[in-house]
Amino acid sequence: MNEVQSKLYGYPRTPHLSNSPGATSDDKHASKETLDYLASGIEIVTTTKMDGGNVSLYPDYFHARSLDSGTHAWDTFAKAIWSRIRFDIPEGWRISGESLYARRSIAYENLEAPLYIIGIWDDQNRLIPWDDTEEFAELFALPTVPLLYKGTDFKEATTIWAKTHDTATSEGFVVRDANYIPYDEFGTRIAKWVRSGHITTNADWRHRDDFAVNTFK
Repeated sequence: MNEVQSKLYGYPRTPHLSNSPGATSDDKHASKETLDYLASGIEIVTTTKMDGGNVSLYPDYFHARSLDSGTHAWDTFAKAIWSRIRFDIPEGWRISGESLYARRSIAYENLEAPLYIIGIWDDQNRLIPWDDTEEFAELFALPTVPLLYKGTDFKEATTIWAKTHDTATSEGFVVRDANYIPYDEFGTRIAKWVRSGHITTNADWRHRDDFAVNTFK
């Protein structure tokens, strides 16, 4: 680890859209102000919500959702990717990714990689614009979570998932401001829709060596 360690941040919680059936009593819903903001004509993007484990990649550190989580067996491949690209991550920046080696409640076949980029944070602790995220992802030779919509129509952004996906094979979607999102404003610039009863696996898979895995190209 570098002499001066990166400041570590957990990935913020994403509030649910009001019609998200997967929200529990412990979850937050997007406020009216957030929904009004996303529907105000700003550029927004909708991406597929993938069923993996959240990981953060810095130039000098790697962690799962918990900052002191260590490296779990199912994140080994994601960490190997971090080892490959860590010196190309600018100082003060970090990548938020979805670790997809382990098969959870959604079975994926022919994934492009064991790690998909959700977003990238700059040295001002801002989630960078989606267009820039795609450019960096290309430089890192990594896929982003699939883009479903980009535009200014909130209704289209929040209904397009249902036109191309179903709850048997997809967890849901995320809609966010396509431009910069400061860390402390994250929960007011983004929202998600999650299928009902999303988690269908037993928790004991995390304590086994023979957990199911997804397949890759």
